[in-house]
Amino acid sequence: MHTPKDFDLLRDSIYEECHEMVSISTLKRLWGYNRYEGTPRVSSLNPIARYVGYRDWDEYTLNCSSNEEQDVSNESLPPAKQKPNGHLGIYVLAALVLLIVAIGYGLLLNRHSSTEPVDALTATDFFVPSGKRVLRKGQDCFRTIDDYLVLFGMEATDTAYFRPLPNSKDVYLWGPEYLHPVWHNEGDSTLLLPTITEYWTPLVGEKGYQNMEYIRLANEKLYYERLEKDELRLTFMKNLVDGFYIFIGIYRMDREQSTTEKTVWKRISDECDLGNLDKIEQLRNI
Repeated sequence: MHTPKDFDLLRDSIYEECHEMVSISTLKRLWGYNRYEGTPRVSSLNPIARYVGYRDWDEYTLNCSSNEEQDVSNESLPPAKQKPNGHLGIYVLAALVLLIVAIGYGLLLNRHSSTEPVDALTATDFFVPSGKRVLRKGQDCFRTIDDYLVLFGMEATDTAYFRPLPNSKDVYLWGPEYLHPVWHNEGDSTLLLPTITEYWTPLVGEKGYQNMEYIRLANEKLYYERLEKDELRLTFMKNLVDGFYIFIGIYRMDREQSTTEKTVWKRISDECDLGNLDKIEQLRNI
């Protein structure tokens, strides 16, 4: 693991195999690519352990600690067995992961033209129909809003979290925060939010906005505005996975589930082909 592309490939491979997202920053810390003095969280290690065939990190470390070949069932583990040093286990796990990634990467290269230089390839080159980058649900993470706006030829402003897509009608780049205290973006995080329920309430202590009638009217106004515009939102959710913005798809208002008290956004596409942005508006016909 020597370049950022190596970590992109590993992240994508883990997600494809386990349907779990481990952020690039976490992987770089585990492999020592970025300096990190702390101890990795078990929640970060579990998906990687599952990736190499174990139920979770505990099962992996128990197997590593054994000096003899034996059958270990999921129901009964020897009480005297001790976990090895956590960092040693991580190093062994890293070796297993590298082996799987190397095999997978080799298979991908064999699928591609043998005449193209290996150095010119990236993980996305195998899937892009337009010849440009394709954003895929759960597979593209960005540290800041600027990092994904630049893909659309846009610069950040004070309203960078919600920006209209150039040359498109009512298509927006949306960067909401998961479980925001004011906008309450809620949904099933284990499925990367197939729907996002959004409603507005003021922060505690904001005088003049605490009246329940004011809150009701504000959400009602938002409902009718969105109903009329029929927006499409290219969504990059913050804090759903670590502190990054992760692309989770293109959303449209679900008119059946939405009410004057809340708006429910439904994912209608898992991908966004940056080479075919002009076709996004056709999603309204689905």
